[in-house]
Amino acid sequence: MKRFNFIITVLFAGVFFSCNKLELSPPNIIQDDIALGTDDGVKAYMATLYNNLPIEDFKYSADNQGTNGFNTWNIISTLSINTGENANRNNGGFINPARGYFAEAYKEIRNINYLLANLPKQGLVPASVAKWQAEAYFLRAYTYFALVKRYGGVPILKETQNDYAGVDPSQLLVPRSSEQESYDFIAADLDLAIAGLNTVSENKGRANKFIAAGFKSRVMLTAGSIARYGTPYIVGNVMLNGIPADKANTYFIAAWQAAKLLDGQYSLYRKKWSATDRLSTADNYAELFLDTSSPENIFVKGYSYPESVHSWDALESPQHMTSTYGDRFCPTLDYVELFDGLPKNAKGQLNTLNADGSYKVFNNVRELFDNAEPRLRGTVLLPGQAFKGLNNDIRRGTFIESVDPSVPVQKFFPDDSKTNYTTLAYYNANIKQSSDNRPGVQIPIVLSNGEKILPAGLDGIQSGSGAGSVTGFSGRKYLNPNLTVGATALHMSTQSWIEMRYAEILLNRAEAALEIFQNGGAVAGTDLQADAYNCINDIRGRAGAVLLGSPGELSAASATPLIAGGYVLAPNRGQQIIRIERRKELAFENKLYWDMIRWRTFDQEVNARTWRRLNPFLFSKGAVNQGTDYILGKYIFDCRFDERNSAFTFPVRNYYEPIPAGEVAKGLKPNLSN
Repeated sequence: MKRFNFIITVLFAGVFFSCNKLELSPPNIIQDDIALGTDDGVKAYMATLYNNLPIEDFKYSADNQGTNGFNTWNIISTLSINTGENANRNNGGFINPARGYFAEAYKEIRNINYLLANLPKQGLVPASVAKWQAEAYFLRAYTYFALVKRYGGVPILKETQNDYAGVDPSQLLVPRSSEQESYDFIAADLDLAIAGLNTVSENKGRANKFIAAGFKSRVMLTAGSIARYGTPYIVGNVMLNGIPADKANTYFIAAWQAAKLLDGQYSLYRKKWSATDRLSTADNYAELFLDTSSPENIFVKGYSYPESVHSWDALESPQHMTSTYGDRFCPTLDYVELFDGLPKNAKGQLNTLNADGSYKVFNNVRELFDNAEPRLRGTVLLPGQAFKGLNNDIRRGTFIESVDPSVPVQKFFPDDSKTNYTTLAYYNANIKQSSDNRPGVQIPIVLSNGEKILPAGLDGIQSGSGAGSVTGFSGRKYLNPNLTVGATALHMSTQSWIEMRYAEILLNRAEAALEIFQNGGAVAGTDLQADAYNCINDIRGRAGAVLLGSPGELSAASATPLIAGGYVLAPNRGQQIIRIERRKELAFENKLYWDMIRWRTFDQEVNARTWRRLNPFLFSKGAVNQGTDYILGKYIFDCRFDERNSAFTFPVRNYYEPIPAGEVAKGLKPNLSN
């Protein structure tokens, strides 16, 4: 059998821990009684391990050459570009996120294995050794999961390898394990972590018993999905990719049980929630991502100025709310249409038309969304929405003053058209737009009363290659409302990244429960369908969404088509409801990409897919400026495909990433190729 050679150099750079910089030499050089002989020494060692965890956070990019995708400032190409959550003017197609995260993972694993093997030898009290080892098991599981969700079965190293003189080189050659063995190894590490960790983290950002349990629910849910929906790939009697289908319920039960351990330990954020005030409920949802005291936070990666910063606000804010970049966070109409409270047609799409095919005229730019589920407004900045003392000033164009809003305007193009507006004579004669929305570039419309109106607003939808939203929406999630425009610049953001929160645990629990229930499994003493129902209604209640009427709505009936050109695919209606809820709740958190991978729906949902946008048009007749970024006037809204004709396709081969060629060359192809 051909084997894989791991000769890993251990390099420790400067470590920030409790604001103190500590230089550490490689542990095979420094005396172990210094590095590992005291709790402070172990704490510093651990700080490096945490610093190198593969957390897909504010600094994770799906397209950044020269890195593994981690720890980069340039997050313009996020995973959400591929899933339809988000669109921006920089990306016209699928972005392959395979950045070759492999050797760096095994460096981390070697350092963890070294700690596990050598810590008991240094004279620390047994209780302290057990505590640190349990934490190390969590870190090893976290790192292996980053590998397994990318590659399937990987080589499992439980001990430190040494390339010393006299060591038999064959001992360094480790074959790939099966995907099932890899998940079972992660689960075993997490069980050790759960058993050995305290219920409360000793420092912010470090693991505890419930963090390990919550993470296990994520890992086991993934394994169950691979078993149920994946396709096995076997080489030499080893199922490198895929898990036997008869193991699915075993993993789903493990996921449900792990999620259940967090019962009563965390709760959904409701500090501003109101049963009667939609805006308060929307603000409540937005603020849960900024409140470091949130009872929903489980595992959090902190940032602080100036030593540890990111650039989320500068890159993702609307154009006129940032001093640098901006407008790379543009939720698609496809995503917005998932929410309750919007007027929709028979296809589940936003309806902005009268029965005769003419556009409905709205009294202001905000009216269309007056009854929307509050969570939408907490996630997305809608046209005209107020944010940090400004307004999302977003239009595709403005009718000239001679066009009366009381005269019906027929829909410009059929729903499936991607034709540019400027091919239409009526449009050219009656609507002004801008190819570049930067300040000082747009040519304003001058009204008869002397008022001036920018055709596309300060954040409006671009018609060319200039700045501005490309979908009719901007993002809100994680944006800091307290940053001034001047301070909204690169490397100035310090929001914490919430890697795991209780809403995800409830969603994991609901999905696992329904998978078990619908596929003949059981958990003693539990009505699993009712448990899934309660979890989903807890999420929907906090969101201000319409509650499910009964557990029976999570049925095995046929799934319902939702969006023309593509559906939220699921094996049945109950699972579809849960998958929609995950998309609404976890969007822009780098979770949905991996959901679509494990469900094996990506290649069907994103196949020559063009995302849709909402185009607001203002009637300048009767319009009144109410500040620099809000104009009160009549509006119509045109829903259509992005006429840039950017088509996204997820290749089937991307369900697993290729192991980097340089790593394959160290071993032999039958074991490592996939």
